[in-house]
Amino acid sequence: MLPMPERTVSSRHEFRGRLLALRVDEVELASGRHATREVVEHPGAVAILAYDGERLAMVRQWRQAAGAELLEIPAGTCESGEAPLGTAQRELAEESGLEAAQWVQGPAFYTAPGFSTELLTLFLATDLRTLETTAPDDEALERSWLRLAAAEAAIDAGTIRDAKSLVGILWLARRRAEG
Repeated sequence: MLPMPERTVSSRHEFRGRLLALRVDEVELASGRHATREVVEHPGAVAILAYDGERLAMVRQWRQAAGAELLEIPAGTCESGEAPLGTAQRELAEESGLEAAQWVQGPAFYTAPGFSTELLTLFLATDLRTLETTAPDDEALERSWLRLAAAEAAIDAGTIRDAKSLVGILWLARRRAEG
């Protein structure tokens, strides 16, 4: 097998925004050839499977990049210095109006490793309680609930199409099947 690591020769930032930065790296491959890599730098995120034993809390919202309304599990971006669990607790309250007494950290995965540094951590939130909250001002959210079997069917039907929801729902379904 050939060695795969790439050596970064140079790096420059083309854009720095409130949430993301775009970095362009020149790399040298093991063969000695040079290539360019465009990398979206992201601070990390979480997604929450708020599960009451039968149903999952879901949100429907417009996603500009997808150009569509998507049905998703609650999620959000980590703020500077914020631990993933803290982000998950904050986002669950903001997006779903819920808090959980029990939290289990699930898998962490790169959402698009071909061009992004975003590492997303899944959490299972149970023993749920409703809070008196409203959605954040900069997001138009529709809160809803879906039975786990209906969420799996929505994946098969193409109604649920974002990676974090696909991974999360299928991870939870597998955990439930294994007991």
